[in-house]
Amino acid sequence: MRLLILVLLLVSPLCFSKTVVVIESYHKEYKWDADYLVAIESVLGAEHDIHVLALDTKRLPKSEWPQKAASIQNSVAEIKPDVAILGDDNAFSLMAQHLVDQNIPVVFFGVNGTPDQHPTLEHPLVTGVLERPFFEQSIRHLRKVLRQRENFLILMDDSITMRNAVNDYFGDKRRAEIYGSRVDIVQTNDKDTWLSTAENAYTKYDAIIIGTHHTIRDTGNNYVQPKELINQAHLSSPVPIFSFWDISIGAKEALGGFTISAYQEGFTGARLASLILNGIQPDRIPQIKSLSGHYVYSKSGMAHWNIELSPLVASQANFIE
Repeated sequence: MRLLILVLLLVSPLCFSKTVVVIESYHKEYKWDADYLVAIESVLGAEHDIHVLALDTKRLPKSEWPQKAASIQNSVAEIKPDVAILGDDNAFSLMAQHLVDQNIPVVFFGVNGTPDQHPTLEHPLVTGVLERPFFEQSIRHLRKVLRQRENFLILMDDSITMRNAVNDYFGDKRRAEIYGSRVDIVQTNDKDTWLSTAENAYTKYDAIIIGTHHTIRDTGNNYVQPKELINQAHLSSPVPIFSFWDISIGAKEALGGFTISAYQEGFTGARLASLILNGIQPDRIPQIKSLSGHYVYSKSGMAHWNIELSPLVASQANFIE
């Protein structure tokens, strides 16, 4: 069945015009959202009427999320979509159950949660792309990039998102061997612990790979901006810092890696939606994990840590700056 769906994703023709609503967890100016919106438009925009609604949960305080969700629900009632596409966990947790209650099929992507956090994942009107970091592929890639490549540190926040991702691949282990390299995993929501772990990684590790770092707080329980955190780590870590997500790569941030692509996530989600628009029931479309990533590198980051790519990898990479 998985092979059949992959084939359909490539060759499925689009039917006559229908209405699609895309509900963002965040906002269109946020790079992750901007990239996947371009992908959705490229797949569905020529034939279908697309409406984009933003929950804006990165900028709105959590206390205002229910009110914003109610406003989005009203908009959906006016639009009367044939299918809804939900980007990321917040959109799914705030909107999925309401949508299926209205008998609206749901396609999701960028969702890291499991049915324990999102019971609606198991609803017959729901399918989509479960977002999972490319642990194995990233280690394989970095073993080709680095001269010293025996020991890696994966450094993440201790969010539900990252716990799900780690448990899905590693189970309850926090040390593993991948392609002959030792991999240790550290998860924390404490700023000082996160930074000191990054700063002292050189005593044990050849490189750091960061996951999300969006639930970090300082000793006063104040929220720490992810960009501020990675900027400090960039300046203080003697060993190179890579990332599982392209949105954490750039000047004074992570230097690169084999990353999840927002464009690819949106593209796959849109193709799944096209299957539903062509009459395939969502429960006939298996939920899948992130299909492919891409190589993204920061030129200033490469210079900072004296990293060079082989001609082959360089020819496949997207360079920032």
